[in-house]
Amino acid sequence: MELRTQFNVSRVQLDDVERGATDPDLTDLDEAVRHIALGENVTVFHGHQASGLRGIIESTSHEPIPLDGDMERSPDGVARAVNVLRQAGIEGPYGLAICPDIYTRVIESTDFGGHLLFDHLREILGGPLVWAPGVEGGVVLSLRGGDFQFDCGQDLSIGYLDHDADVVRLYVEESFSFRVLEPDAAVTLHLES
Repeated sequence: MELRTQFNVSRVQLDDVERGATDPDLTDLDEAVRHIALGENVTVFHGHQASGLRGIIESTSHEPIPLDGDMERSPDGVARAVNVLRQAGIEGPYGLAICPDIYTRVIESTDFGGHLLFDHLREILGGPLVWAPGVEGGVVLSLRGGDFQFDCGQDLSIGYLDHDADVVRLYVEESFSFRVLEPDAAVTLHLES
């Protein structure tokens, strides 16, 4: 799969860099790279039907587990997901990729004993919680290795499209493939209200 997005750089900014400026406004480039990263996350977790890539969420062999909207009860869903993986013979440590909204709610919450919910979830998982834009809900997955394969054909590259008197139009692109080698190695969490 190849992801590509265009961005513009003003000729004034390029001239400033040529004269030694160290702080060019590359907001469009930053946004283009964020767009590529989001597309990569969406593809890895949700797949991309047109290119035939199946994501982790659509490939998992396990039923989704509800994640309570009350963050104080969220450890129950995460612990259930870890238990499902263990019962399937999938070793840890485990990680949790969660959408930005849930991630924010987790880091703002404390657990029953006054401990940070974030730390409590890390203890359950034995691994990290990852802020993952493009993920809907969350996914608990094994970090033992060998369950998922991401191959980068061409890392992020910048190319030229055209220009006029004011703007140079460029693009950033990346090519990659992704495969789920072990469908038992992930459990989806969906947020209940």
